Amino acid sequence: MKQLKWIFILLITSLLTAACTSTADPTTPTAGTTPTLEPTGQTLPTEAATAVPTPTTKTTEPTAVPNTHDLLTIVQNTLPANAFESLAVQPLHMGDGEQPALSSSTALSSPKGPLWAVHSQGFRNFDIDPVPSHFIALYTWQNNNWQELAYQQLNDLDENSVGPDYIAEQGVIQVDIDPATVWLAIDGGVGAHGGTFQLLRFDGTSLHLEVSAGSASPGVGYLEDLNGDGTAEVILRLHDFYVFCYACGVRYLNFGVHSWDNDAEQMVGRTLQPLPQTAQDHPAYQPHNRAIELANADLWPAALAQIEEAERLAGETAVLTHAAILQWNATLIRLYNQAYQAELNHAPYPLLTNIFYGDYAAALDIIRGYSSEQLFSPTPSVTQGTLAEGNEQWLANYILQQTNAAIAVQPELAAAYYFRAWATSLNNPADPQIGADLQQAAALAPDEPLFSQVALPAANHIQFGSGETAATITGQLDPQGIDVHVLAAQAGQRMSVMLTVPDDNARITVLDDQGNFLNGQQTSTFWQGDLPETGDYVIRVIGGETAPSAGSGQAVSYTLQIIIPQRITFAPGAISATVQGDVAAHESDDYILAAQEGQTMTVDITSPNDNVLLTIVGADGIPLSNGLMSGATSWQGQLPATQDYTLRAIGTLEPASYTLTVTIE
Repeated sequence: MKQLKWIFILLITSLLTAACTSTADPTTPTAGTTPTLEPTGQTLPTEAATAVPTPTTKTTEPTAVPNTHDLLTIVQNTLPANAFESLAVQPLHMGDGEQPALSSSTALSSPKGPLWAVHSQGFRNFDIDPVPSHFIALYTWQNNNWQELAYQQLNDLDENSVGPDYIAEQGVIQVDIDPATVWLAIDGGVGAHGGTFQLLRFDGTSLHLEVSAGSASPGVGYLEDLNGDGTAEVILRLHDFYVFCYACGVRYLNFGVHSWDNDAEQMVGRTLQPLPQTAQDHPAYQPHNRAIELANADLWPAALAQIEEAERLAGETAVLTHAAILQWNATLIRLYNQAYQAELNHAPYPLLTNIFYGDYAAALDIIRGYSSEQLFSPTPSVTQGTLAEGNEQWLANYILQQTNAAIAVQPELAAAYYFRAWATSLNNPADPQIGADLQQAAALAPDEPLFSQVALPAANHIQFGSGETAATITGQLDPQGIDVHVLAAQAGQRMSVMLTVPDDNARITVLDDQGNFLNGQQTSTFWQGDLPETGDYVIRVIGGETAPSAGSGQAVSYTLQIIIPQRITFAPGAISATVQGDVAAHESDDYILAAQEGQTMTVDITSPNDNVLLTIVGADGIPLSNGLMSGATSWQGQLPATQDYTLRAIGTLEPASYTLTVTIE
């Protein structure tokens, strides 16, 4: 019996000891690491390990440990079923500084108690109407209960805010900006490959959306102390990821930078700005403001040299009243210089990246191995086998954008004129600006061989004969080659372009003299539309890759027909009009007029021996029936639609003059 008694006492003692050494809920999640490409200099807070107390004879009331599974259940019960793939919870570190005072309305016994963040995770459910918004909610554990302190939706906040469709694991992290405030960064995804970034601040009462941005690529935002003041800035990657195409990987860099203004208690966007006129007597004024001009024109290396000179002068002379402006501008200019230098280490098409950077000397070095004939051709060698092949119009437009800006602030930059001439030739080889820019480049840099050895290929100018409304061109096109044709036309004219080629082994593009595709069209064998402006229009005939002759290297024959009908208008109060013309055998003259549905139109065409016949076609492509579809000398009927109608006078076996009369009642 004694032995059993001692065994029972030892058993009770061991159970009491185990109760005194119990630890916190092992399911409580810990914070992860910051998912950024750039080093942030920050580490996420983790909960400090708690030493196991040595049991004493003094008894204490055990402290209740909050169960975060219960918290997730509470939040889940407030949501529609299957609103998100999952929910996540993480403890928040309150920092070492003065903490935000929690709102008195929460009636908490401890205003500095620990906080937990609960947020949605994964995809939101698009089958629910309305689609649920991703969210973040803050909770505290008081009086053995979970109490909500703040709640923030992340989607559909306003027209300027882009929210996430998807939040990954570790997509919500606590970041250190101001130790007196709790900050949360949300890295999300949207669409096929887009990204979002949002920064929330908790002031003790509510959550505030301080920064919100979206981009075509993930990883929109990151934190880094750019200016070395000990406080991290928010840097947004707002780049153009669609240079040529998204998958091409060529990028035009654009950053948004935000910093915390403790006095104003808000995030402030940092942008390039000149020193005010009140600082014009300071030695740093001129190089500083010159740096801003150069930076705004994407001449980043030159801008860096000027801002460093301004910093040197500011350090050697009288105190600069607006020193903070200089410091921020220097920070931003260095950000772009460092980013472009890193970009050039893996740039898929370094020629354009160097021009984006403003390093025109490096861009020239890339093309030095090519002759002017290879560069100033419809298929320049420097684009062949690169991402720019087939994207020459986009390449030209980007270069024109950059060179125009560069020349505006640095008119002595010879290389900018040369590249502008090259880009202009890609859009419109007949543009007289090409020769003017090449002459200016050679005058500014007479020792540069590239600028003085340019032989421009002649462009094929299309001209209609007197009184004619159409032209036909035949040509030979090398496999994957390009022929360029240029014609002048008037605003408002209707133009049709038709390409005939065996096996459809070529296509056409129609562009204005700025390299813009008309009507969004890029390639086909037929184009029709109203011309928006008076000027030159460029028609490119582009050889296909699968031409039967491609393997043998033989040229492909093609026929290109361009029709610009003469528009018929009635005199005020008149119901008819008459035009006269001459047409060659087997050719046609086209006229166009506008009419309304339900009107009755009568058309008569007279010619010696009835050698000129008539066809009428609506803008919708449907011929007006006359029993024979074509070949008549008159037509009368009720018009089926409100639109333009094309009247075609067709020559037969020999040249003939004709008279065309149209009546609309």
